[in-house]
Amino acid sequence: MGLSFGVDWYPEQWERSLWESDADRMKAFGVRTVRMMEFAWALVEPEPGRFDFSLFDEAIRVLADRGISVILGTPTATLPAWLAGDPSGVLQTHPSGRVRDFGARREGCWNAPAYREASRRLVRAIAARYGKRPEVEGFQIDNELGHEGSDRCVCPHCAREWRAWLARRYGDVKALNEAWGTVFWGRTISDFSQVPVPRIQPATRHNPALLLDYDRFLSDTAAAFVNEQVEVLRAASTPEKWITTNLFPVPFSLSLDMEDVTRGMDFASWDNYPVWGEDEAPLPYFFQSFLMTYVRGLKKDRAFTVMEQMSGIQAHVCLGHLPSERQVALWTAQAVARGAERIVYFRWRTAAFAQEQLCYGLLDTDNRETERMRVLGENLTRAETAFSDLASEPVESPACLVYSKDDARLLREQYLSLGLYHRANDWMQAGLDAELAKWFAPFVALNVNADVKSVRSVDLDRYKLVSLPLYQMADPAFVERLAAWVDRGGVLVLSYRAGARDLSNRNVSEPLPGLFRALAGVRIPRFEALGKTKARLRVGRLPIPAHGEVWADIVEPETARPAAFWTDRKKFYRGAPCVTVNSLGKGTVWYVGTSPDPAATFLLYRRIFKSAGIAPRFAGPGVEIVDRRLSDGSEVSVILNHSPRRRRVLGRTLEPWGWAVVPKRG
Repeated sequence: MGLSFGVDWYPEQWERSLWESDADRMKAFGVRTVRMMEFAWALVEPEPGRFDFSLFDEAIRVLADRGISVILGTPTATLPAWLAGDPSGVLQTHPSGRVRDFGARREGCWNAPAYREASRRLVRAIAARYGKRPEVEGFQIDNELGHEGSDRCVCPHCAREWRAWLARRYGDVKALNEAWGTVFWGRTISDFSQVPVPRIQPATRHNPALLLDYDRFLSDTAAAFVNEQVEVLRAASTPEKWITTNLFPVPFSLSLDMEDVTRGMDFASWDNYPVWGEDEAPLPYFFQSFLMTYVRGLKKDRAFTVMEQMSGIQAHVCLGHLPSERQVALWTAQAVARGAERIVYFRWRTAAFAQEQLCYGLLDTDNRETERMRVLGENLTRAETAFSDLASEPVESPACLVYSKDDARLLREQYLSLGLYHRANDWMQAGLDAELAKWFAPFVALNVNADVKSVRSVDLDRYKLVSLPLYQMADPAFVERLAAWVDRGGVLVLSYRAGARDLSNRNVSEPLPGLFRALAGVRIPRFEALGKTKARLRVGRLPIPAHGEVWADIVEPETARPAAFWTDRKKFYRGAPCVTVNSLGKGTVWYVGTSPDPAATFLLYRRIFKSAGIAPRFAGPGVEIVDRRLSDGSEVSVILNHSPRRRRVLGRTLEPWGWAVVPKRG
């Protein structure tokens, strides 16, 4: 396919007299595709069962006349008023007990029969009308599933389906009582109807095992909701039409397992907003790299789409940092370097009214060319040439960060340390997202290509090195696979809390790190949470100031060798190891009993990468290098300068926020 660019355009929000000029300007800008219709349910079905697609038929014709294709969203994220008022109840109930009102978005409950039936009817109508239209290249299912806390509902419909889900999972209440440990505090049940939905409590929370299962239930519900739409669209569409859905930051704060949600789709899509609202600065560039690599990893060897690429400053209520236009252009190049083959800018023109008046597009409401449109247009033209031979090629990586979705769910609620708690807003606890990004940072800072895969989907034999942070709920079968892979020569990096729980979320009955004890060659008899503080440590014999954050394991080596020590004079465990390395067969296991700060990370991972036969390439602060293979088999390096200063890298001088593609060295 190569690289293509598009925009999000909402013809229903603009006078018909603007459409032709909009389409002409889009074509001149370099737009090949337009996304539309993802919030238009009330327009296309003004009353139950009566459909009117005339507005979008005309908009599609205007675009097609200029050679621009269309991505259609199934507009099930915002309910029409006639459905919101259905007497059977379709509105979500927040865990606080509040019922969502009609008028915002994402208010529909996936378990409400009336909502599900209306959604199926709507998608059938869309599929019948557009499934074979050549102007439509693909479909986006819904919009940002689970966003703004909509992944969690405790309404009566959910309560009914939750208990049915438990009955299918456990078979009888005895098995549930055993799995959850309900003997504790006398929470034993005798019938599934007695199991509560997890509303927010005044003080002590619900059993973590109940919360974990409820997240699994919600995720299965979302996947079923999505799959119904996928099946309808597939059945009525021509084979070349693809199906996706757009995910959003930050994925590990959600109950939903996006690997399950996107399973029946062709690829995953991402909404890329490195800075939002009142943020005083963009997210660190390694955080963005981690998030996009995660999205790419949801599908094997498939490029992803950025369905909403930030173009102007964005907010709903309060604005903050304004990035340079060149930095915004750099984020496009970063997305392609990390595996995107399609970039759709949000949005064509700033909304004149309603909740997104502060979401600035390529154009403002005065309809005059903006500086951001000029800079992004120039970058688009350059990117199409520079990236055309690599955008659709798989990203090859010698290393992988592996995550467990169940551990992510658990750690959102039982976060262990204040260092793993970050309440970004009322509905997002993003502490684990930040921590996993931190564990991905050495791959970015030292410019080693890496993937992000789940425990259940990772193919260990593709990698020389695997990083497995915060894997508490250890699966014995996966631990056996890891042991065999290490024995064959793999290098495994474990973190604090490895192997602390079993698959039922029970504390293990053997010394920590549980199932990993023999692999790591250590015992962890004592530990503490560092919270927002840090403790000094020394890597090897180097007298360079470095610290551990979040957590402190007091490591007792058995067969392992110490690689770093606690040196903080305020800690009684000063002198104890905090990082070890263990040889096993042809491979190596590193145990990192803390969250290393940047200095410790730099010092440790230079050694870790070398132990895996991977050459680290530090090119200076803010410089990111991603190696890619072209369609002809040759290799290049994409260099990204995330700095307001010029950088000299691999023989090229990069301007502030600049990028280049050069032949790979070595």
